[in-house]
Amino acid sequence: MIGVLLLLCLPGLVAAQQTEGQYDVRALGAKVGDLALSGTVKGSRYAVASRFETTGLVNALSGVWFQLKSNGRVQGNTFQPRNYTEEMNTGRRQSKERLTYSGGVARRGDPDTGRKSRYAVTDAEQKGALDPLTALFAVMRDQPAEGLCDLTQRVFDGKRLTELAMTRRTEAGPLITCHGIFRRVGGYSPEDLKRKRNFEVTVTYAPAGELMRLVEVRADTLFGPATVLRR
Repeated sequence: MIGVLLLLCLPGLVAAQQTEGQYDVRALGAKVGDLALSGTVKGSRYAVASRFETTGLVNALSGVWFQLKSNGRVQGNTFQPRNYTEEMNTGRRQSKERLTYSGGVARRGDPDTGRKSRYAVTDAEQKGALDPLTALFAVMRDQPAEGLCDLTQRVFDGKRLTELAMTRRTEAGPLITCHGIFRRVGGYSPEDLKRKRNFEVTVTYAPAGELMRLVEVRADTLFGPATVLRR
């Protein structure tokens, strides 16, 4: 009630939609890590941050973590990234990546100075693609049931181009599940594409007030099925 009164009395304030989530990531038959995501949509702007850290239960993944941040503009379900940063520790090496956007095209903050890969993605191919975190936020944020599962979006991480396409929607009681395909598009060698090009994915949402909230993601990976479960 106090928040409603403030909005009525102070028209300059814009209500912000907040999405917060803590998730367990499971693969290889066990829990492998913790994922946290926090995002805000305020007017035509959005900002989101996420961190993943392995639990140490799987020795091969011990010490792995990554931290992502992204911001930009949003109108309805259409996102336009402005900045994306990524810090990663694979246990063997640490790396940083930064993308800035102009006209829907991503530019790397530290472009490679060596010879460009023969499989490099062109500006025309990646134009309009989202950064990985914005794409994750588009799927994982709280959102209306209407229009849920209506998504076909390309994703570019600075080197590789992929596409997430939701193909159908099913309902079971209050739950809504989106079924789709995650597809490798560019930046991969023929050997990589021959090994595996398409990965099935399902995303399930449950009611949270007037919106739907993600509760589970199931995805095929190179190492077998993986699951993300909301706590």
